[in-house]
Parts: sequence; structure tokens; C-alpha cells
Amino acid sequence: MQNQPGTRQEQILTILLATKTGLSIDVIAEKLDISRNAVKQHMVVLEKNQLIKAGKFNLTKGRPSRSYILTEQGINHFTKQYSWFCNLLIAELKEEMGSEALVALLQRLGAKIANSLAPQFINQTAAEKTHTLSIILQNLGYQAEVSEQKGEMTISAINCVFHDLAQEHGELCEFDRALIRTLLDNPVEQTECMAKQGCACRFKTAI
Repeated sequence: MQNQPGTRQEQILTILLATKTGLSIDVIAEKLDISRNAVKQHMVVLEKNQLIKAGKFNLTKGRPSRSYILTEQGINHFTKQYSWFCNLLIAELKEEMGSEALVALLQRLGAKIANSLAPQFINQTAAEKTHTLSIILQNLGYQAEVSEQKGEMTISAINCVFHDLAQEHGELCEFDRALIRTLLDNPVEQTECMAKQGCACRFKTAI
């Protein structure tokens, strides 16, 4: 294991990924051929970063030892090819359904997600709804912000969460438009799109 590429912490995560029941510090130290104290220091950092967590006690002839396992965050630390699969899935759907039916499906999905979030918008003004929407988009990874000018509210997202997919399948933007339109209960105009070489995805609505 001494010549294994990557940092010691990456090596520890890889070892734990292959052992779902968990491993003790002593076993990890043996596998990496480093001291127990060195492993312990790395484990403290990994646990602080919520990549690992303590598992069960191992009862042996010697002293009991705690095993450690990956958290969900630790498992998701490893590369996943979601975009490749999504691209394959969307391409197949478009071929089976046609572009128009795919747009309708994405609109329904956007509205469905919006309806599940609707309780957060009860009794809010148009401006308050837009602010709440920006927080939701921020939490989804869009890096969104809101600006107001001359009776209009503009929502700007500088990170499209499916940018690569949207460049190949423009229909995906219908999901965003339906989500925003339904949550604000107001017509929405998209004035700029990152998938079409825009600097951001911008949506305008009256207030």
C-alpha cells in the first residue's frame, strides 16, 4: 500500500469503501504500513469533515477496538458518472417520446417539485416569494441571487446544475422555467441562458 497514489486520507477512504462493515485504526495502520497515531490523526480530520463515523466495537482477545465506516457523504466523495447516465436517459426519452412530449414531461416535473415546496410560500408577497425562491435555488446549487428594478424582479443563477446536459438537450431548461413559474405563481420570462452562451441563467417576473 505504500506506493498507492493519493493522500493518506484518500487511501483510508478507499480502504473503507471496500469494507462496508468497517475497520479499526489498527487494521488500517497495518494495511497502510504506517503508525497507529498517524492513522488516528487522519481519522480525526475525516470524522470532522463527516466523511467517516464510528461503527461497532470489535470484541477480540485483546482490547476492544472501535471500527470506522464511511458516511453517505464519504461514499459520495468518490466520483459518480451521473451526467453520463442522465445524458443517455434523456436521449432515449427524446427518441421515444419526441422533443415536444419531453418538454411537457419536464414542465410537469418542475411543477410537481414546485408544489412540494409550496408551503414555504404561503401568505408571502411577490417580493418575499422571489427571495424564498432564491434561497431554494441556492440550496440546490444554482448560486442564485435576486435584484429588483422598475417593478421587475430578476433571478440570476450563475451555476446551471445541469449545464453540460442542457447544452445538448435544451428542453431541460423547461424544468427550471416551470419550477420558477409555479412557485411564484406568476409568468416568468427567461432572458439569458448559460447553455446558449449566456453569462448566467436569468429569469424576470413582475412584482
